[in-house]
Amino acid sequence: MGDKQIGYERQTLPSKRGLSMFEQIYDLESLCAAFKRAQLDNRYKRKICAFCFSLEENLLRLNWELQRGSYVPSPYTYFMLHDPKIRAIAAPDFRDRVVQHALVDCIQPILEKQFIYDSFACREEKGTHFAARRVKRFLMAARSLYGSQTPIYVLQCDIRKFFQSVSWDILLGIVQNTITCPKTFALIRTIVTTHYNALPPTKTDSCQMSLFSKSSVGIDASISVATRTGLPIGNLTSQLLANVYLNELDHFIKDRLRLRWYARYMDDFLVIHPDRVYLKQLCDQINIFLKDTLHLSLHPKKLTIKNVSDGVPFVGYRIFYDHVLIRGNTLRRIEKNYRSKTKQLKNGRFTEEKLDQTKASITGHLKHANSYGLTKKIFSK
Repeated sequence: MGDKQIGYERQTLPSKRGLSMFEQIYDLESLCAAFKRAQLDNRYKRKICAFCFSLEENLLRLNWELQRGSYVPSPYTYFMLHDPKIRAIAAPDFRDRVVQHALVDCIQPILEKQFIYDSFACREEKGTHFAARRVKRFLMAARSLYGSQTPIYVLQCDIRKFFQSVSWDILLGIVQNTITCPKTFALIRTIVTTHYNALPPTKTDSCQMSLFSKSSVGIDASISVATRTGLPIGNLTSQLLANVYLNELDHFIKDRLRLRWYARYMDDFLVIHPDRVYLKQLCDQINIFLKDTLHLSLHPKKLTIKNVSDGVPFVGYRIFYDHVLIRGNTLRRIEKNYRSKTKQLKNGRFTEEKLDQTKASITGHLKHANSYGLTKKIFSK
């Protein structure tokens, strides 16, 4: 399948019942649909139940605030997540998640048209499994073109502290080239640049010490209001806007460098090529572009050039041209998680139903690799 190249021409959203783009966002029907998506799989959490208790009043209030331009995001809740490395997560209030769902539902179809075919994160039907299949096709194509005797190499790169380094001004400049509705753009700018603490930081709470406020900088620099950088990982809009930001890199590599076998999953990307020396030179070109255009840089410790005969580690798999395996660190996390849940079940802190859900999730990931024996081995234990 060839790479689908899309230009930068401005797009306009088809009207729904004659509504403008911004009217579609605050329309009660849109907010109601956004609420239903926001509470999926979490409907019994305390804050969501509280929102549901006065659902009509809360949706009308959001409608009123958005119409009059008085909407301001509530304070974030900050916590640390081990997945598998430690990440600082800024979780928005539920009412803000509803607004973000309504906003993303409106602007994503427009922004989606600018993305290249081979960027995979946070896109409908383009998750980790699709990415693994696509890279496998790259390897098959390279082997078919150059023959089995020609060594093929893969350059793999990771952007250093990507979410913390995103420049608000550069991001908003990119977004404004496409989102021409002033009120919609103003809402995006409000979400990107407005940040408050959920709780004041204390000396005894190391997690709270990483929080940020509208006039201060978080100690871990996840969000820096002073330098106008950083996107909260917990925001739904951050996932879409991260793709918008790195779409500039995608088009640099595909349109200007004309590289054929390139794939990106969020800030992790790879290039497959038969010339190892060229890939070394390519690193410098990409780094210069990132620094000059996006104020980003490659992570020096996560930059590798390897022969694809050893497999390409990507999105939780080790991919070969004729088969796919589970990565070792991914497998260890899966086994550790399943053992933990099994132990909790024996201690009465977990239910059979939830264990079945965990098992289904693990099976769903393993079935996209050549792992029949591995699946039996994990669950037999």
